[in-house]
Amino acid sequence: VVVLPIIIHLALTLGIGNIILETITRFSYQKWLYPGLVFIVNTVVIIPIIYREFFDLRINSKTLITLSLTPLSKLQLIGLLLLTALIEATIFSMVAMIIFLYLMDLSLSMLDLLYIIVAMNLFGLIVSNGLITLSLLTDRINTFFIVTFILFLFIIFSSELLFEFEFYPLRISAVLKNLPTSMISNWCRGLIFNGYFDWTFFLTPLGIGLVWTTINAVLLKRTLRQ
Repeated sequence: VVVLPIIIHLALTLGIGNIILETITRFSYQKWLYPGLVFIVNTVVIIPIIYREFFDLRINSKTLITLSLTPLSKLQLIGLLLLTALIEATIFSMVAMIIFLYLMDLSLSMLDLLYIIVAMNLFGLIVSNGLITLSLLTDRINTFFIVTFILFLFIIFSSELLFEFEFYPLRISAVLKNLPTSMISNWCRGLIFNGYFDWTFFLTPLGIGLVWTTINAVLLKRTLRQ
């Protein structure tokens, strides 16, 4: 938990921070980057949790099959495991938040940190559902990790976590801005830098996450053939 944010700081913050000092809108790049780094840590932490809950427990120990026999509906089971994963990831990510604040020498208000925690969980809801879908669609561990690695890289570079979309070709940025993960990043930074609560950027990813959870519940039922 302590080592991961330090490695990310050394690999990303120090390198990119020496090249980019300000955003295009003249905000501190370090402060702009901070939520993105937190989201990256949260994603890294979520991956093994979802693997454990929905792949390993289904393929290896068959525990997920046993859990599916409880009175809980598939939606309730998915929701419970998803909530547990988000809470676990949040605890680890909050430790990383403190470490990043110290290493990057940043000063953020408690309200800003609260915004980031909410956005982080919303981001985690989308990422977790994507990983759950992958876990339920494949029985091969190699396939799971290869696709997960590709998705991880895609999330980093398509969600405005490290670089502003102004650095991207216009047509590509126009598409990426409509991704739910990008909306969450924009929603979070809009609150931190402008104090503006964009309901569209908040409710759209939330709605997608809830609908996706329902779809995964149906997929779980079909996967377990019950």
